[in-house]
Amino acid sequence: LAQMPQIVVVNKLDVWDESGGEDWERGLKTRLDRDELEKQLKEAMPHTRLMWMSAKERNGVDDLMVRMNAFVKKVKDSSS
Repeated sequence: LAQMPQIVVVNKLDVWDESGGEDWERGLKTRLDRDELEKQLKEAMPHTRLMWMSAKERNGVDDLMVRMNAFVKKVKDSSS
């Protein structure tokens, strides 16, 4: 399973946007900025497809669904 292609989704992009989010989210600090997180994830999982999204704002949700559909179809076709 660890060697199979994966899709890793980083959610909560709206939290990185300081101007957006709920009142309680404003001022939250992250340990890593987006570029550093992406770098570390790609180093740890070079075979993985990395996606960014905000389910709350619906950013990246459609792209995720399209990629998941293609991914499932590819896996089904390869096992036939």
